[in-house]
Amino acid sequence: MEPIRLINLGMIPSWQTQAIYHALAERMDEDQQDTIVICRPATPYLCLGYHQVFENIFDPAECNRRGLPVYRRRLGGGATYLDQNQLFYQCIFHHNRMPAIFKDIFSFALAAPVMTLRRLGLNAELRETNEIEVDGKRIAGTGGGLIGDATVVVGNLLFDFDDEAMTAVWRTPSHSFRLLAQKALRDHILRLDTLLQNVSIEGVTNTLIQSFSESMGRPLQPDALSTEEWNTVQEIAGELGSVESLSLHQTNTLPEAIRALKISARASIRYDEAHLNGYDVKGSFWLVEDVIKEAVLESVPEQQWSSSEQRLQGTPFKGWMKRLN
Repeated sequence: MEPIRLINLGMIPSWQTQAIYHALAERMDEDQQDTIVICRPATPYLCLGYHQVFENIFDPAECNRRGLPVYRRRLGGGATYLDQNQLFYQCIFHHNRMPAIFKDIFSFALAAPVMTLRRLGLNAELRETNEIEVDGKRIAGTGGGLIGDATVVVGNLLFDFDDEAMTAVWRTPSHSFRLLAQKALRDHILRLDTLLQNVSIEGVTNTLIQSFSESMGRPLQPDALSTEEWNTVQEIAGELGSVESLSLHQTNTLPEAIRALKISARASIRYDEAHLNGYDVKGSFWLVEDVIKEAVLESVPEQQWSSSEQRLQGTPFKGWMKRLN
């Protein structure tokens, strides 16, 4: 079988972790070798999905205050916070050498990280096409799509996750929404450092590389980026973080705060408003499979809603306001 090229870069500047797989995808044709990149960002940053409006997702002032650069990838999905506590894997294959259906693409590409987690003794499985879970909770982020002639699947394994930094930079409709999001992240996102003792990033990296070779049935051939590839990386890096890229999809309307936020395949945070019995009520809801786990209600004029919040727990989110009338 034709070997897969392996670019194992270790810890590198944050901008490179996004620019490299874009550069390799842009240069991909049928004669180019399929490639897997393994890396970690040396410093934290934020990554925006291709279709998202920057000002509707992030608070630019808070991003600047925290010194967090923002890059827009050419793949869909949601915005995320990335740092050195996450191990990245990036598969860049010619589309003719990948399955045609996205579900099969993810099954093929994500078999290795699932295998790695199982070899660490964890009960890992793939859920809802591209979400990796351990015992029903998320432990990795993944994404994928087409860039030029390349099918790209990217993901990470979380050794730790800074939920405070993630929630602080979101443009949320209320403080309650932000606090619920942080609680949900802590509850539904697992970290390897808390699940396992004496786990090392180097050891997990070696297991992941071996798992890619076994799951894909092809040897991995260690290699380095060429001068021409590094030149393309530099060019693309300037584009991903440019004003033009971040202002893509921007409109002349005022920014709109997040009203629905996916935490994992099972959990989400929702915001809704209703006029009830003379009160303008604003509600933030932590949902698990569309059932309210926790609700925070605020209103004008002010009112004590604690009994109503308790009554909503364990009920479907749909039609929540009718149950308060």
